[in-house]
Amino acid sequence: MKKILNKILIIILTIFFLPLLSVRAQEEKKFSISFTGIGCPHCAKVAPVLHKKVQEGGYILIEYEIYKNIANAQILSKYSDEYDLSLGIPQIMFNKDSVQSGDTPIINNIDQMIIDSNANEIYLSDGSLILFSDLNLSDLGRYPNIYAKDRIAIRRDINILSKEENSQIKNFIYSDTIEKAIQNLDAKEIKPTPVSYPGGTLEYENAVKINGWILQWNGQKTTNGNTTEEGETIAEESSNISIGKIISLGLADSVNPCALSVLALVLIAIITYNPGKRKKVLLAGLSFILAVLIMYLVYGFLIIKAFEVVQSITSIREFLYGKLGINFILGIGAIILGILGLKDFFSYKPGSVGTEMPLFLRPKVSKLISKATSPLAAFGVGIFVTLFLLPCTIGPYIILGGLIAGEGFLNALPSLVLYNFIFILPMLITTFLVYIGSKKAENVKDWKEKNVRYMHLAAGILMLLIGILMVTGKF
Repeated sequence: MKKILNKILIIILTIFFLPLLSVRAQEEKKFSISFTGIGCPHCAKVAPVLHKKVQEGGYILIEYEIYKNIANAQILSKYSDEYDLSLGIPQIMFNKDSVQSGDTPIINNIDQMIIDSNANEIYLSDGSLILFSDLNLSDLGRYPNIYAKDRIAIRRDINILSKEENSQIKNFIYSDTIEKAIQNLDAKEIKPTPVSYPGGTLEYENAVKINGWILQWNGQKTTNGNTTEEGETIAEESSNISIGKIISLGLADSVNPCALSVLALVLIAIITYNPGKRKKVLLAGLSFILAVLIMYLVYGFLIIKAFEVVQSITSIREFLYGKLGINFILGIGAIILGILGLKDFFSYKPGSVGTEMPLFLRPKVSKLISKATSPLAAFGVGIFVTLFLLPCTIGPYIILGGLIAGEGFLNALPSLVLYNFIFILPMLITTFLVYIGSKKAENVKDWKEKNVRYMHLAAGILMLLIGILMVTGKF
């Protein structure tokens, strides 16, 4: 009888305590905050080690990439202020007393750091400690990638999550199995895309989108989401610069009177040497514009390469991408350009620094343009004259280059092409108006002279707004 009672007691204890032990085991997950950069050779050594630990289970990696996603540098700066971290990468933090930077220290100590850290604890950039169960994902700030076994949660847009959305994403991150992670997902299915990280690229089989977050995973496909939208894919991480931002910067540059004034002079030269030949006027204008487009793409390449060189110099990189943040620095530059534009509206002076071609260059440009007697000559003039346009048009372009520098030239090329199309659009419109006879080249030149202050006003307002948004972290 006693043996029977003992067996019954064991069964009862098993029924009541085994689930608790199982829950406890499930709750034992360790979290770390990591800072890295795609293109950083030391990060490329660390990343595969961290991702291997993630795939072993029980470890969740909250990663901020700061080269391609420049806005994340502000989070590194905040952690540096709160926890006395360095501004270098790679760097990883489990808690205030468990921090390592550099490839060898991280690789050598990661196992012990995971063992020694407390489960479910996350240290936020404001200095607070919070349990994962109490975490509002918005408190992480900016654009983290959160890696768990066989899955990733990527923040693309800074939107306010509802309680339900926050809970769904956290369950996806935390659940022990993919089946549990996706069983309650109410999200829009989209096409998965590869995720770049310093060690290479990760491929996932499934993806959904929830209010600015992208969830990707391998394994079972969810049946709770909405139908996949044909053609929709996850945007490449890049620098989080949207089409709207590119267009804004392009517009600020396109209303600059420099380029329009030079084009008018080219058209006048063509008409003078080819009276009544409208086709030649059209071809010459388009040739000049094509030359400008090609040269500005070359300048875009050089700007991106210059920023990449800066990123490779540790001390400069830490200053630009750490304490102040590249967005803040570029934002200050945009504000200065905006103020100069406004100054030219209220107190116009030809040849103003940063907004117009310097006066001493204008005779050289006029002499060069006078040789544009054919479409081929106009193309050649366009190649050389862009050098003279740079002092008054390069400002917004440098800002764009700084924002997309981490992507590399090929990935950044679509952004450069869109920007430059916006930049040359007024020149295209002007050329066609002159071609169809709606406007004379002399009229264009006169119109520019009469409205030059208002063009500076429009450019100044745009750049000022862009600068303020960048400094405040909203651009």
